[in-house]
Amino acid sequence: MPERNQIIDDLRGICMLGVIGIHVGSFVLESPQPNSFLYMLLEILSRYSVPAFFFISGYGLFCHYRPESHVAYLPFLKKRLQSVGIPYVVWSLLYLLYFSAVMPGCISWQPGNIAFLLFYGLSCYHLYFMVILLWFYFTFPLWHKLFAFFQRGGLKLGFALLFFLQITFNYWTCHPNINSTELPLLLQNLFNYRLNYLPLHYLFIFMLGGLAAIYYNKFIKFITSHFTAVNIFYIFTLFFIGGSYYYYYFYYNYSLIILVNTFQQLSLQGFLYTIASLLFFCAVFSKTNLNNPCRQFIHLLSVNSLIVYLIHPFWMDIINRLCHAGGIVMTSKRILAIYFLLVALSVFSSILLTKLGSKFPHLALLLTGKRPKTNTF
Repeated sequence: MPERNQIIDDLRGICMLGVIGIHVGSFVLESPQPNSFLYMLLEILSRYSVPAFFFISGYGLFCHYRPESHVAYLPFLKKRLQSVGIPYVVWSLLYLLYFSAVMPGCISWQPGNIAFLLFYGLSCYHLYFMVILLWFYFTFPLWHKLFAFFQRGGLKLGFALLFFLQITFNYWTCHPNINSTELPLLLQNLFNYRLNYLPLHYLFIFMLGGLAAIYYNKFIKFITSHFTAVNIFYIFTLFFIGGSYYYYYFYYNYSLIILVNTFQQLSLQGFLYTIASLLFFCAVFSKTNLNNPCRQFIHLLSVNSLIVYLIHPFWMDIINRLCHAGGIVMTSKRILAIYFLLVALSVFSSILLTKLGSKFPHLALLLTGKRPKTNTF
């Protein structure tokens, strides 16, 4: 079983298209007549992307640390803190500096407030993902042992139980019926910002990535030999989440914002759609020639996915400010143009910063958590 392969790696490219789609979706709400289908496409049908990153992370970790192996916790943690922790803190501070520059006085630079923002991933709206990922690293020995326990007790039973527990937990966390104002401030914040740091919301997807890593050949054989079934499952979940969206839109007159909060990735519809999307994209990639132009473009996104993920909100804010300054009215065509422009700017920025990082290793370490590889003879 390969530790890295282009099928799993290229999921990053698909995920980046989804993440950018989610964030561009906010432009739809600025339109005089918001397009409900475009909003669903960007804000709902792109929601597979965030959980899919945890699938990829689970795959990578279990490739290196099989259930029967030992995890040397401190060296493991040191490596992960460098690869994720350093760029998280650096980019968080860069965004805080940027927001302070464009909106003077909006950020309190008191140490306590900065620590609060960093702990909960609040420096910019997309950075919470890195906080959850760090918590997956902190708690990885638990999930490593859990997988070994599943192997001893039966993988099918273990994953079936985890599947239903995940649905139950996610339902509760979306409908907790708890008045957090009665809690002490520390507990109140931990509860209110639970979606920003708790890895439990994505545990099944993470462990599914581990399952794909440990049994990679069987995984690929299963999704390719059952390609029709995978397609049917994907189409079913597509109609399930899309149909639910329009049912509540027309029958209950839900607003677009309420709809996206109702059918996000933790909802039953979103959870099933995420699983189906992962199986579908892996199956399609396994049958797609690497020389296919679309596949090459997705691979380009995959190679640049980290910086694209980190920098695209900056360009999006610039575009938004220019549109407001120019009095540009949002239409569906303009929103799609913004989407493609944002992808292009982010990829170009990643290529440029990567080249700079090759000349300045310390810059690469700060921005990506990795030093550029040097050729040895």
